Amino acid sequence: MNTKELKSRAIQRLEGAAQAGKIVLIYCGLVLGSAAAVTVVNYLLGLVINQSGGLGNMGLRTMLSTVQTLLPLVRSLIIMAIDLGFLAVMLRIARGQYASPQTIRLGFARFWPLLRLQILKGLIFFGIALFTNYAAMAIFFLTPLGKPAVSALLPLVNSGVTDPAAIMASEAYGDFLAALLPMLAIWALLFLPTAAPVAYRYRMAYYLLIDNPRMGAMAAMRESRFLMQGRKVQLFRLDLSFWWYYAALSLATVVCYGDQILPMLGVSLSGDWGFFLTYGAYLLLEFAIYYLLRCRVEVTYALYYDDIRPKETSDGVVLGNIFQM
Repeated sequence: MNTKELKSRAIQRLEGAAQAGKIVLIYCGLVLGSAAAVTVVNYLLGLVINQSGGLGNMGLRTMLSTVQTLLPLVRSLIIMAIDLGFLAVMLRIARGQYASPQTIRLGFARFWPLLRLQILKGLIFFGIALFTNYAAMAIFFLTPLGKPAVSALLPLVNSGVTDPAAIMASEAYGDFLAALLPMLAIWALLFLPTAAPVAYRYRMAYYLLIDNPRMGAMAAMRESRFLMQGRKVQLFRLDLSFWWYYAALSLATVVCYGDQILPMLGVSLSGDWGFFLTYGAYLLLEFAIYYLLRCRVEVTYALYYDDIRPKETSDGVVLGNIFQM
């Protein structure tokens, strides 16, 4: 794989795509506009909840709190489908095919297989996290590294305090959490090398769902594992070549939490206005990243997938695809 050649081809494909800019604008509007709308609605709901005190308004507060909880979840499901549709657009552009804003709707046509894919992947990574967490706890508490945590825990146990709020407010509890930091570092050292190969194993599953309308989540994961055999390091190198893109996304995340980070640096922001100021800056930065950079990155990844997928012969038979023969 030649990374420079892939990126050069991606730029050429984008220059030849008549509606690429329009599609990216629509995508940005859907993703970032919905994020802004959910944030504002949840803020307004919070104001109503705070102002509706008393037992008589308990039902109203419960309903509004439920809406607050469900709104981000519903948005995440919708954006999950929109993201798959956006990948479908980028794949069509990578192949030099006609792409229109209507292509984004493909994600909703494949919603249920996509949801099952996300759930299966989530269960796999949850299992890895659970296993590595137990391993980290064993290493931590069975070695001298855990002695400070045990020493910090004893005052909490001997104090006789049973109120959770009082326990968490105590100085001893803070000392105990600080003593657990080495265990967190051990867990990270175990989790990342274990989870990373699994993540790369299933990277192509989304493209396979797009390319194969009858393929389910399990089949897409199996096929992705087949495609990625011996290619994980290759794809990792391609990821590293996009360090500037991921650095920009990380910067946007830092800006998003600016209202919490700036006070630590001695810069005070006034209440809700500080939050909306930093959140607005985050949305603007995210828009610039998506509009200027993301299409180039995603078309390059789509070209990579197209290069490694089994090719069709003139009679329509897919060579090398053991799941479709």
